[in-house]
Amino acid sequence: MNHPYYYRYVYPVSEQIEYVPEQRESIPRNTVTFTKQLLNNLQQRRGREISVATPVETIRGTLEEVFPDHILVSNEGEHYQIRLEGIIYIS
Repeated sequence: MNHPYYYRYVYPVSEQIEYVPEQRESIPRNTVTFTKQLLNNLQQRRGREISVATPVETIRGTLEEVFPDHILVSNEGEHYQIRLEGIIYIS
């Protein structure tokens, strides 16, 4: 494509991008500590029967795995991925 108009709108990368420093949101320290404690507690309960209440329903089953942002609960062949933000309580 040696069309003269093709190159007219191609500029060096430094001219195309304006660098704006990323503003990070500050997460309260007590929130981070609570999340770590929750994950540690859940790690200890892996393989056991649990009940997880969410805004939609209460899910009972075996805690299969714990991830940094969600947990995996299985019940009668069905698997549920539950985000930590959606958990109201665990028993």
